[in-house]
Amino acid sequence: MLNICQVSLARDIPIILENYHSFKKFYDSIKIFIVCPENEIGEFKKKLKQSEFNIINENDLIPFTEFKNIYDKLSTSIKYQKLFVNRLNWYYQQVLKISFVMNFVASNKEDIIIWDADTLILKKLKFFNNKTSIKYGTLFEFHKPYFKTNCSIIGLHQKYFISSLVQFIGLSVSECIFFSKKIKNPHHSYNNKKTPFFISRIILENIFKSHPCYNGSLFSEYELIGISNLMNENVKQKAIFTLRSDLDGKLSKTQIFLAKLLNIKHVTYEHSYSSSNSRGMLKRKQKWISFFKILVKSFVKFHLRNIKHNFNFYYNLYNG
Repeated sequence: MLNICQVSLARDIPIILENYHSFKKFYDSIKIFIVCPENEIGEFKKKLKQSEFNIINENDLIPFTEFKNIYDKLSTSIKYQKLFVNRLNWYYQQVLKISFVMNFVASNKEDIIIWDADTLILKKLKFFNNKTSIKYGTLFEFHKPYFKTNCSIIGLHQKYFISSLVQFIGLSVSECIFFSKKIKNPHHSYNNKKTPFFISRIILENIFKSHPCYNGSLFSEYELIGISNLMNENVKQKAIFTLRSDLDGKLSKTQIFLAKLLNIKHVTYEHSYSSSNSRGMLKRKQKWISFFKILVKSFVKFHLRNIKHNFNFYYNLYNG
């Protein structure tokens, strides 16, 4: 059984449904838990009728109003309140993801993955091995403010690592226990409604403590869980080739076929952004010329950086 958590709005239902059929091709048995706003539950249930879907009201974890109350109380001393509050929903959905998977693992004693609702799987991935998650990483992103916040939350003792921002992350039972201890969560042993409130405070407190000045995005749930998993089991991360940046339309079947030939694991459609590339991209076809440019540029960068990644890991391992 592969358990999958997605926090989503109704706008992502077409991708979620397409992704469901892809997951069904690759895995014998799946369960998909969709955490969504209360006013969109009806639309999710109407369009996602398959038995594998479980629709969860985000208010059953923590209502946004309660999350904002926590923010209001903790943010009185920061200078960038107005800037931060503009992205408060973005931080809220990260709290929902972490809280749900922690409670799920503690309650069910089963592994689970978080998977972005705007990301379509193209090739089968192995998520767990020997009761721990397989540590994947990307060679195309590394945002230092994320790790400054992580260091404040759980400490950061890894000499070398790459970003875990691959649009998914695994959390096994043993890793969840380790993670709960690292963040000193007193509710890790059972499904408790206090966990989302605790997680909200931990994240916001450490963001404000670590960043006196505003610098865009200041926290990532993938990086926090990813670093915790590496602290639990220090192994070389497996860099994977994915498509995300510069896309401005939806891939055709032929383009997906070519992406698979190059061992691209998934494609992310960032259709909710305000940029010209993102806005309305699901209603457009990806242009072939730009698609080839993206493929060639990404392919060369990935393989060159992967050589560097392997060298850096073993250099740090033997010269630690």
